[in-house]
Amino acid sequence: MAAMRSFIRVCSLQATFSHTRFHLSLRTLEPPVIYHRLLLFRINKPEDSNTVQEPAGPSWKAPELYCMEETCPHLGAPLSHAEIEDIEDTKAIVCPWHQYDFDLNDGSSSTGLQACTYEVQVRGGQDEAEVWIEAPHLSPSAPQRDWELVEMRGVSEEFLDPPMPSLSRLSLSEDIEHTSRSSFPSSTATLPEDLPTSLLGFAHLILRTSNPELKCLLTREAVTRLRAGKLKSIRPSVGEIKREREKEGGLLGEPPREVEMIAPGKAPRRGKGGSEKSRIMMLHALANIEQYAIDLAWDIIARFADFTVNGERLPVEYFLDWAKVAEDEAKHYTLLARRLVELGSYFGAHTVHAGLWESATQTADSLSARIAIIHLVAEARGIDMNPLTLAKLQAAGDKESSRVLEIIHADEITHVTTGHRWFTWLCQKQGVDPITTFREEVFANFRGKIKGPFNAADRLKAGLTPDFYEDFSGGLGSNLDNVNTANGGIKVKEPEGDEHIHPRLT
Repeated sequence: MAAMRSFIRVCSLQATFSHTRFHLSLRTLEPPVIYHRLLLFRINKPEDSNTVQEPAGPSWKAPELYCMEETCPHLGAPLSHAEIEDIEDTKAIVCPWHQYDFDLNDGSSSTGLQACTYEVQVRGGQDEAEVWIEAPHLSPSAPQRDWELVEMRGVSEEFLDPPMPSLSRLSLSEDIEHTSRSSFPSSTATLPEDLPTSLLGFAHLILRTSNPELKCLLTREAVTRLRAGKLKSIRPSVGEIKREREKEGGLLGEPPREVEMIAPGKAPRRGKGGSEKSRIMMLHALANIEQYAIDLAWDIIARFADFTVNGERLPVEYFLDWAKVAEDEAKHYTLLARRLVELGSYFGAHTVHAGLWESATQTADSLSARIAIIHLVAEARGIDMNPLTLAKLQAAGDKESSRVLEIIHADEITHVTTGHRWFTWLCQKQGVDPITTFREEVFANFRGKIKGPFNAADRLKAGLTPDFYEDFSGGLGSNLDNVNTANGGIKVKEPEGDEHIHPRLT
């Protein structure tokens, strides 16, 4: 007997009218935690039906909606930007990597492959209509799991409805809502002529790039080529990993910088955000975090490209997820750098520190430790601090800076979700408990207490229950005096805990 199908509420029907394509991220409600990524397509536009504009009645017609897996079943290539074509009276999506077609109704393909599709239902009357999708089945023999929607976001500005004006005409104050996912302000940096042909090649090149503008431009180019099927590989072969690491520089201990670097404990005070000078210092510190975040996303691709667990390599989705994080971080840096210019400053006008990268160095030999410290401690700290910083900017009447931080905050929640997804995946593969393992990694690789205040609501959205942050401390260096007595005997207390990796800006 076939298992009874269950459905998940996604959104109101009206919420699908902002874009024609959406990423959906689902997560099981009970452990073991499993993530699942889908794409939701809306084929016809709202004005093509009488939805919303006309009174409810016999003439009401809902838009055509389809849902399927986010990646191609052939080699795992992303389908988010694939073309949709009419093939024999059906709608089919065509993978940009090898031109495999998949029927949006049933997932069938002329190649004989089969993609997973999910029924979409529109429930309710016209004004109250809601979109529900069929819940994933992990396997025919597995019991049905209860799922929750973690995230729904438009794929990119390419699929806005109505389309977005030319990026060259955008201003930060007028159209920043439309830049909230993938668009970048214009840049004076130019791409080199000889570019890599693989995702790993781009990762190494970007890590070697010192100019932050060029770093952002290369990141955008890498992800654009990835989605268009213009790279030779997403998950590298063992031979490709070896070749990239034998090139000049190999795996870098630390990415180069074009700004003046100081020790974390010597960072100047930034104030409370009441003055323009103070806000510039705050935004400059955040831009520095985002610059390092770009490199951290590419480093977790390059450094752990050959990682295996129980003989199994990391799946293609791992590389896709962190490339998307890198794209977001480049967008964040670009928005912050442009805002600094609008305030009469620029990135590099003040000193910066590499506290965040020091934690990356500490976790360079362990993927579990890297995700725990960088993404479930440091990046989660950003979830806590961003709303407090945002309140200061709003109190000062700085609407443009506030809008930038709102964009960053929304994206950072999804980045912590990505960290949680791959940390729990790794723990499941190793047969260990995620909470216990997380606490062990933090104790071994983090210095100081995990400090509040905690943004419990947004942490929970990202998958972090209180067990991930309440009532415990890192034990790194716990047997050492936390006072540096160099400098002629003058005692200088070193920053510890989250203050070392994420500035307290409030």
